[in-house]
Amino acid sequence: MSGCCGQGPVIVSGAAQAPRIDTEAVLLCDVLPDGTVAAVALVEPSYDMSSGERLGTRVVDPVTGAAYTPVGELGPCSPDGCNATTTSRILCDTDAAGTVTQFERAATYDCEGALLATLDRTLNGAAYTVAGTVGVCPTSSDCEEQTTPTATIGLCLPDGTPIAVTVVRDCSGVVTSEGWINLTSGAYSAGTPPVGAVACGSSQSVQVSGTFCDVDAADEVVGLVLIEYNYAADGTIDSVRLVDATTGDTYVPVGTITTCPAGTSQPEQDVVQLCDVAADGTTTPMIRDYRRDELGAISGHSDYLLDGAPYVPTGTVGVCHAECRNSSTVLVCDAPADSSSEITPTFVDSDVAAVGQSQFQNHPGPYDPLWSGGTFVYPAGTGPAQEHLAATGQLTADLSGCDGAAGTLTISLRVRNDGPNTGQAWDGALRLFRGTTALATHNALEWAPVGWQGTLTVSAPVTAADITAGDIRVALMLETFHLDAKSWTADQFTASLELEGCELTASTQFLRTLVTDCVSGDVVSTIDTTLDGDPYTVTGTVGQCTPSEPADDCRDCEQVVLCDVVDGVSTSFLRTVCRDCTGAVISTLDTALDGTAPYATAGTVGVCATPPAECEAAAVQAFRLCDLNPAVEPDDAGLRCATPFLRHFVYACDGTATFHDTEMDGVTEYTPVDAVDCGESAPSLREQVWNTVSVAQDAANPLVFTYTVANSEDPSQTGTVRMTASKAFGGGCGGTATAPVWNGPVNFTFEPDATVLALADVLRVDAIDWDEWEDKPLAPAPSRVESDLGHVLNPGNRWHTLASNNLGHFYFDGPPTSVTMGNRNDGGGLACLAPAFGFITLVPGPPCGVVPEVDHIVQPLCDVAAAGTTPFLRHWSVDNSSGALTALADTTLDGSTGYAVTGTVTVCGQSADAPVLTGVRRVTASTTVQNLTAEFPGLQSVSLSVLAGAVNVAMSSGTSQAIPAGASVTWSVSDTDDSSLAAAGFAGITAAADYFLIWTYKSTTA
Repeated sequence: MSGCCGQGPVIVSGAAQAPRIDTEAVLLCDVLPDGTVAAVALVEPSYDMSSGERLGTRVVDPVTGAAYTPVGELGPCSPDGCNATTTSRILCDTDAAGTVTQFERAATYDCEGALLATLDRTLNGAAYTVAGTVGVCPTSSDCEEQTTPTATIGLCLPDGTPIAVTVVRDCSGVVTSEGWINLTSGAYSAGTPPVGAVACGSSQSVQVSGTFCDVDAADEVVGLVLIEYNYAADGTIDSVRLVDATTGDTYVPVGTITTCPAGTSQPEQDVVQLCDVAADGTTTPMIRDYRRDELGAISGHSDYLLDGAPYVPTGTVGVCHAECRNSSTVLVCDAPADSSSEITPTFVDSDVAAVGQSQFQNHPGPYDPLWSGGTFVYPAGTGPAQEHLAATGQLTADLSGCDGAAGTLTISLRVRNDGPNTGQAWDGALRLFRGTTALATHNALEWAPVGWQGTLTVSAPVTAADITAGDIRVALMLETFHLDAKSWTADQFTASLELEGCELTASTQFLRTLVTDCVSGDVVSTIDTTLDGDPYTVTGTVGQCTPSEPADDCRDCEQVVLCDVVDGVSTSFLRTVCRDCTGAVISTLDTALDGTAPYATAGTVGVCATPPAECEAAAVQAFRLCDLNPAVEPDDAGLRCATPFLRHFVYACDGTATFHDTEMDGVTEYTPVDAVDCGESAPSLREQVWNTVSVAQDAANPLVFTYTVANSEDPSQTGTVRMTASKAFGGGCGGTATAPVWNGPVNFTFEPDATVLALADVLRVDAIDWDEWEDKPLAPAPSRVESDLGHVLNPGNRWHTLASNNLGHFYFDGPPTSVTMGNRNDGGGLACLAPAFGFITLVPGPPCGVVPEVDHIVQPLCDVAAAGTTPFLRHWSVDNSSGALTALADTTLDGSTGYAVTGTVTVCGQSADAPVLTGVRRVTASTTVQNLTAEFPGLQSVSLSVLAGAVNVAMSSGTSQAIPAGASVTWSVSDTDDSSLAAAGFAGITAAADYFLIWTYKSTTA
């Protein structure tokens, strides 16, 4: 807090952590009747931070903190009305045991900004001695409805007594006037100050009467006269001047000044300079020429530019004000563009003991042919014991300049079973290790037949420190004897290492000064300087400075406009004062008002006087907030990261405040959806996807189907969607009652039940294989639309794709109680389609950039027993670091009640006339086609869960379709005749794709 001389409003910064007691402080002089200054006293009104109630006033010695009793009259210390400034702030003292004690430190500065004294006290006012390390108290998010004194406005009563008007801001940011303090007596009064209180040293406005006449002894009018009244500070008339009504000069009467006789000619016109302020703030000076009648009443006017040209105002005409500017400075960071370096890794031979895999046998080696990408043979074992040979390599690389870097290591190779026998169950794997901890695993095909060939790929995050320490290794284990012998060939070994941070990635701190118009608060210019005041040019992205670790050193810089008075001439300049965590001044910089040009003071420095009877604005402050907008596009991790922006508060002279929002550049307007505190890391929203569990046709109405849906992360959250089609399914497109397919044109109406409406935030309706002749009329209109190949909205709310084979997503926030999607077929022929939709629940996510350690997926299955077939849910957990898949539990369809399998587990609708085998595979960083029908003859079902990116799916229809991130889809046969899926191919569209495949297949037929 600070205040000086009652000369206008002074912004007061709140403490980092709101204490229970807050103190306003002002330094006054104890003046004896003869004008001698007996002593300097610190007057401290105290407030309760929770209620805002004023507790009392202390008068103390500013050096010792002891109570002080005035012997004279307290008042301003210097004739020009400039007091020393005392700033108090709440700091924390941390002792060796880690105990944190809050205390108040008051620092007193003279008008030149030099530190005079500091005084430490407890929050109850007692003297305090620092015992440990002093620093800023941790920020608390608790508000508890306290009121925080934010500003004092210095005024004077009509008799000259100085007062301070206190202004407070509550938790919601509302600013109100609380009361006023008599700075002479220390007495506090609630409510507004007395009428007549004005800025100290100012006078009342000059007022001018109507026109009078100077009448001589012969009753002749010898002059037209105006009477000009000048008012003193207490509101009384200080002086009167007679003014010639035509020339404006002082008038000396000849006769008697009285009202003008009837018929006396009045001045035809009065001229005054005004300003025309346009809507955009542009000001045009102009001259207004008033016409008056013989009684002096204004009868009209004409407007001219200053050069005499006629002028027609276009904005608001008023009294011209001198240009007024305020400035506020924020500390921001210039983050350079991401630096990515591809490092060439090399491998040296190691052994299984180094990775904790001593249950396997070391390949006799050497392994150089493998690491170089050539052919490497695993010879068949001789038995009789089970044998898995392993080739292990340690990663090395030149990491010069990459200290602190991190990135991704990806390794891939191809293996082939050369026989002479088929593999037995687990046939081996490619594994990536940090020390003895497995980071990623890709298993070879189980029961691999002779001649089987496949590519194994592992990928995991690594750091430069891991590699430098020699902790990263890769191992390829392959079964060479289990019941019988088999040999393997490995080739096409590749390794890629991409690190972020090998170049200069540290952000550069700089000061951004926002110059704003005093009246409107609009930003008129932005000035960037280094912390020492030199000009700075941004090279990267400007944002909030977020150090990864608490800084040992900190600074808080504030700017204030001061005046340098030389021989009565006042020059405004900008002073930037920087303090460390203890409040001590560490640097002071004086510049011109542009914030760049150096300025050297030559006279007396003080607070600039407020123009008489004028007040523009108290201050402008900028704060960083975050916008948690659900419409933000998810990143690769599926997080909708909050968008940072600046909120500018404009404080008026009466203590009220308004604000406007901009982007981080401080200029571009921004409209937030849900403004929240950014905290140390940007918050986010993440998606919980609802999947379809089952489909059932209504027995009474064949056009109605009930889709049962469940939250993929919380299967206890289930609901239903009533889907009504405009015609029967089939029409040459096949389909069943549990997997219906229609031939367009056809309309689908989706009606979620109350549970889904209450728990889901977004309905997404998909247009898969969207062709140019298949417009999609929608009612109501979607909240937003996305597509891979582009789209337009045609009349009739018909969405049209710009290219065939498009994939579109229509999002409905809310969601609404009913959505109807039309599917036109303007091209004729077959246009087969099935309803594709899903729901999304948005929940608070981790800070952006943090990948969840474990995902949860759910697979619907059926238990076929003698008593009948029972559908149930099987829950799996997926370790995102290692790729390990673990069956968690089996539950009933409610997702929570436990279920015990009693028969044979199959995909629902499949008979148990032949043994059913299962498989699971996670595919990352690969666009290689996973052809499951070729790998597993007798394929019965496939479930696809896309974690990131998008996956192309090719089924028997022949055309690939893109399945987006967050979607889960299942294909299965009806199994009345041991049929199998004819085609099932999957491939990531880009290397960013990450997905799981879970399948069932029959090894033989009954």
